[in-house]
Amino acid sequence: MQKVKQIRDQIEKIEEAYEYMLAYAAQGRAEEGAGADGAQIRTFLKQFSAALTALEEATSLIIDENPAAGGFIEVFISESKVMASILLVLLARENLSSEVIDNTNGLISVRAYLTSLFFLDKSVL
Repeated sequence: MQKVKQIRDQIEKIEEAYEYMLAYAAQGRAEEGAGADGAQIRTFLKQFSAALTALEEATSLIIDENPAAGGFIEVFISESKVMASILLVLLARENLSSEVIDNTNGLISVRAYLTSLFFLDKSVL
């Protein structure tokens, strides 16, 4: 039970970060630092990245308890690696405009990861 709670805590952190990404994309910022909370996008991207890493490690343990989920977990871990690389690209940029985040939100890879994350939460755990 504790493991499931830890996984759900990481999922919540990712959801919070993604919600911020959606809001940030809608703000029309050309410059990251514009406005009082502009620089927070990096904080949320780092939160997303840290939670993703912790979640990837924890989900590999699910296979022992739920062998039927093994194939799904393998794909989820692969999607996690793609998502981690997307976050690294974003964090390496000097400026994160709303347009950059909006384009990121629209990536099929991002949507696939989040859909798998929700499936993990509601169907596998």
